[in-house]
Amino acid sequence: MSNPYNPNQHMNFYNQQQPPHYQQQPNMGQHSMEQQVLSAMSPVINHGMREAQHLGYLHALREAVAIAYLMGQGQDFHSAWQMVESWWRPQTPQQPGTFY
Repeated sequence: MSNPYNPNQHMNFYNQQQPPHYQQQPNMGQHSMEQQVLSAMSPVINHGMREAQHLGYLHALREAVAIAYLMGQGQDFHSAWQMVESWWRPQTPQQPGTFY
C-alpha cells in the first residue's frame, strides 16, 4: 500500500498563500536568521523524511517535532535524536516504550 502524500504537491499552494511581506526581499538580518534556522533543521527534516518511508507520516512528524523541540531547548541534533528514539525502544521486557 503506497502513501498518497507527496510533500512537493503543496509547494505551489504554499507559495501562493504567503502573506505579501514574505514575498518581498528580506533584509540581511532576516535572511541570515532564515538560513541559520533552515540549516539547523535540515538534519531533522531529513530524518523525518526517512522515518516517514518506513513508519508513516504521523510517527515521523512526531519524531521530527520532538527532536526540533529538544534542539530548541539547547540539545544538539544527535543527543535530541537519541533521546526521542529511546522513547520508542523497549526499556525493559515489562515496560515497552509507548510514545504513540
